[in-house]
Amino acid sequence: MEHLSSPQSKGVVSAGDAQTAQAGQIILEQGGNAFDAVVASGFAAFICEVALCGPLGGGVMLARTAAGTTRAVEFFGRTPGLGGPKPNQLDFGEETIDFGVTTQSFKVGRGAAALGLALPGLIDIHKKWGRLPLHRVAEPAVRLGRDGFVVGAPMAYILELISPIFSWTPESKALVHIDGRLPTAGDRMYNADLATVLEDIADNPAELHGLYSDFARHFGPSEGGLITTQDLTNYQIEYADPVSVKMRDWTLSTMPSPSSGGSLIALGLRLLEGIGDDTRFLSLEHLVQVALTQRILLDIRTPEFDERLREPAFIKELLSQSNVNRLRECLARPPIARPDNHLGSTTQISVIDSEGGVAAMTLTNGEGCGCVIPGTGIEVNNLLGEADINPRGFHCDPPGTHMSTMMAPTVGLNGQGDLIALGSGGSNRLRNAIMMTLCNLIEYDCNPADAVSAARLHLDASETDFELNVEVAEHSDGLLDGLAEVFPKLVRFPGRNMFFGGVHTALSLNGQLSGIGDARRGGCSAIAR
Repeated sequence: MEHLSSPQSKGVVSAGDAQTAQAGQIILEQGGNAFDAVVASGFAAFICEVALCGPLGGGVMLARTAAGTTRAVEFFGRTPGLGGPKPNQLDFGEETIDFGVTTQSFKVGRGAAALGLALPGLIDIHKKWGRLPLHRVAEPAVRLGRDGFVVGAPMAYILELISPIFSWTPESKALVHIDGRLPTAGDRMYNADLATVLEDIADNPAELHGLYSDFARHFGPSEGGLITTQDLTNYQIEYADPVSVKMRDWTLSTMPSPSSGGSLIALGLRLLEGIGDDTRFLSLEHLVQVALTQRILLDIRTPEFDERLREPAFIKELLSQSNVNRLRECLARPPIARPDNHLGSTTQISVIDSEGGVAAMTLTNGEGCGCVIPGTGIEVNNLLGEADINPRGFHCDPPGTHMSTMMAPTVGLNGQGDLIALGSGGSNRLRNAIMMTLCNLIEYDCNPADAVSAARLHLDASETDFELNVEVAEHSDGLLDGLAEVFPKLVRFPGRNMFFGGVHTALSLNGQLSGIGDARRGGCSAIAR
């Protein structure tokens, strides 16, 4: 659903849960800016989107200040183990999730936990750009934890899917159960322990050291984990120049390394530039060109790709016109298999304020490792246990490594001063969801609600074959038959599906603020009056 502003509007927030969006709305209405609001919404998401993110998960953000400075912020995950002994026995198990059409295994236990920087990242963002006191910014989340939050239908569905992971330990199971059962949509849940943690740290950010000391104690080598006290004193929140690319009259800024998604999205947009001149929206020609572009991105993401993204010269060459021309001639090259996460446990928050401040932030907890820090209400991440962000294998990277992610929140600015902030959950699908939404907005000049809701497709690859996943609503049989001629293995999704991400979007167009929450992932937007 799209929400439009009035002339008195102070800002717009789009997020994966109504309560998450409302937390940011409250802070905007109290005089906060986009960065106060995105931090408030992030805190709220830790409470009411527990299946998708957490204080000890990871995140990335694209920021544009009211003064026009654009920066990428990375507070994802670090490989732990600095200066510490290896555990005698690593707590590193496995749970299998049944998605109905397929199953997928995830590693869990304390040995699956990376050094997640979501909470220190939000605190640092607030310190750098926020306006209101941090304790006020945390108040909406604290109330949600103590007074209760309503479980949305998407969250209830995800918790049911990943219940084997949350049931790994009794403490983790208790975090998401009501009277011994999983919640259903509309149930009220509480997390007073996490509310207290957020309140104490917001009152005195130095209390974060106490939380991280508990993290090291309960997830360190003596307990089968890898977190050490040296890990806690050697991390930094990273600020960097974004990857930027032109599309029509828009400059689009997205995440640099260690995000691989940002550069892939930038390249995909370069390849798709001009598609609106030659094809009709959602025609067979449009969809085939999008799928072939996705095929190129599959092909170029070799195991070495993420490493090379650290080199500025590589990025410059990747996005150069000569490389774009060469890749457009390589559409017939067969794709190569890459592991993918069928769930994609990530959530997006997009904020634009009335002064022109913009924040697009993506958060994740993996699927959670099935373990909590006692007394905190915090389910710890399993970022070391996801195959798609550990392409060299589990526990192969040296301690202190900045972990790679596909997450790629993106901010756009055009020559008229219009603004876009968006991003998506969805593991490897998120890059295609973001790319298609931006293409719909810019190349086809779709209204924002249609650009977000338009049927999506996602190409998956294997060594010998590939399949095209398509949301078939609004597509004619003839169009689908035409797609099947080009991509014989066509997987048809009858309606909008969370598999294809959730592109929660905030916009300022012609001086009017608007927000669209992607219904695929329970999206909601809120206008601050």
